[in-house]
Amino acid sequence: MTVAVISDIHANLPALRAVLADIDATAPNATIWHTGDIVGYNAHPNEVIELLRERGVIGVMGNHDAAAVGVIDALDFNPAAAAAIAWTQSVLTPLSREWLENLPRIVELGDATLVHGSPSDPFWEYIDSAERASANAETLKTPLLFHGHTHRPRLFAASDPAGPVHAIHINVAPISLSKHALINVGSVGQPRDGDPRACWVLWEHSDVEGSRLGSAMWRRVPYAISETQAAMRAVHLPERLIERLAHGE
Repeated sequence: MTVAVISDIHANLPALRAVLADIDATAPNATIWHTGDIVGYNAHPNEVIELLRERGVIGVMGNHDAAAVGVIDALDFNPAAAAAIAWTQSVLTPLSREWLENLPRIVELGDATLVHGSPSDPFWEYIDSAERASANAETLKTPLLFHGHTHRPRLFAASDPAGPVHAIHINVAPISLSKHALINVGSVGQPRDGDPRACWVLWEHSDVEGSRLGSAMWRRVPYAISETQAAMRAVHLPERLIERLAHGE
């Protein structure tokens, strides 16, 4: 089985289109999953949701999705993020709102669990340290976790089944996966690792002995950042959100 996993699209339609084109070119038969934050920050929430619906993408609710439909309070966000949520709420169609409302907070799909933040706290916790990764790995009912929320691609895993979970260096090459691997797929719509290109993960699930869980490969995709920025300015979203896209911060 081949799976493309995306996260943190944040209503960035040009970035999503670029990623879907890369998925189609790289793994045309892949199933596509997402780990939340479909909306927020950027200017095309309804168009992004429509495209995901057309492609049959399945996944979970992120904290920005939850705020957009009133599950959590946007007052917990910083002022720029809260302003973007208020704008998003004003333009969501009934169909888009219903789609977001029906997203689960966590889902198990075979060997993998999908969540936005963490199994312990789906909306708010950042898995950004070996300690947090280890604590969440202990709660998993599946060997693998795919998540987002930090907007930074990362991998935490144990070198052997009995060993501690620690950070694994990632690059452009596929990485073999073992039990208790926590895979942050990075962000499609607002990367924060210093690389402004959209990010997604290709999971090649293998049943070959010795590599039953297959491999993960992080891919970076350039997109028309200026097009996204122009759309944001047209609806008067905060300038800070617009500027950061060019720097991947």
